Amino acid sequence: MARIAIVQTCVRTVAGALMVSAATLGSARADVDAGDPFVDADSDATSWHAKTDVDAEPSAESWIGGEGYRRVASLYSGVTWAPLGNLRQDGLRLRIITGQSLYKYAGRRYDSATDANVWQRFTGVGRFMDLMAGWQFSSSGGTTVKVFAGIGSTTHLITPFDPETAIQGTARGPKAALEIWHNWTPKSWTSVDVAAARAHNSYSAQLRSGWRADPNWSLGPEAAVIGHSESTSQRLGLFARYENLAHEFTISGGVSRARGDIPTGYGTAQYLRRF
Repeated sequence: MARIAIVQTCVRTVAGALMVSAATLGSARADVDAGDPFVDADSDATSWHAKTDVDAEPSAESWIGGEGYRRVASLYSGVTWAPLGNLRQDGLRLRIITGQSLYKYAGRRYDSATDANVWQRFTGVGRFMDLMAGWQFSSSGGTTVKVFAGIGSTTHLITPFDPETAIQGTARGPKAALEIWHNWTPKSWTSVDVAAARAHNSYSAQLRSGWRADPNWSLGPEAAVIGHSESTSQRLGLFARYENLAHEFTISGGVSRARGDIPTGYGTAQYLRRF
């Protein structure tokens, strides 16, 4: 029953993000029809990563997303700002990200009342916040690189208290991130996102390779590794991505496996808007 409850929580998390994103995406299409200043209505080349001449250039972008997989559900949001120019120009970037997760796990723990190891179930709530500054570099060959460094803070509250895990309480420390985007051709691209933090020795890496079915839609495979000092999970799946000069909407799903656990499905959804 506990597993069913967690799966339901994950499904609700992703479904909620999908509903919010779909509603905003519909609004985005209305913006295009009304003459959105970030979209060249006279051209089909509305991809953010295919440079077009527009009068207004966004200087910030915000996003909201969610994901769910076996015994875990999470939501997150963030903002990146180019204070000295716009997002197309190389230069300084400031970023803040925050999020929360709900997870469950179980294991044998010593029970003083029975003087024996008994099966115990735990519920965890995780919260994090990252404050980072970085720089964007780009080349004429179709490559964009973003490098970030800053401070990350994470808090994990586990009920009941688990004496056998160090992933509890609040931890802070330096965090770094690297993001690379490369356009191989007008119809194909690859992105690599890597991050590592001192707090709980957490890390993540994601690789996506996309093929453009048209200027706005991309499809392709994805692979990711996510973990901290006590757990690691791998993902392999497919994604679909809609984008124009102002909006991006991405969904993905596939197979996820945590260390010492059985494979299970996962799903993600994210909406991003530039302004």
